[in-house]
Amino acid sequence: MLEAAEIDGANIFQRIWHITLAFIRPTMVIMFLLAIGQIFRGDFGMFYQIVGRSQLLLEVSDIIDTFVYRSLINSPNTGMAAAAGLFQSVLCFATVMIANFVVKKIEPDYTLF
Repeated sequence: MLEAAEIDGANIFQRIWHITLAFIRPTMVIMFLLAIGQIFRGDFGMFYQIVGRSQLLLEVSDIIDTFVYRSLINSPNTGMAAAAGLFQSVLCFATVMIANFVVKKIEPDYTLF
């Protein structure tokens, strides 16, 4: 297709816009939908290594992942840690579902399901 477009007189930007990006658009949308669910997740390793057990930094840099970990380590109440993790997972799932609904309204062929 690129060679045919070149023979028809399309310049490089037209070939990129109308052929290359058109072919990878479904993949970009699927990757966006899969990545948008990670908005509510933090990098546990980074936050745990930087903050550690410092109470001074903990007040301003606490994320749900480190909160769940500290709750499991420090207290015997595993229900609260499980509820916090479940809440985070439900938020991620809801975000993916909303984004998938929006994509379905715009272009039905590019949705996850």
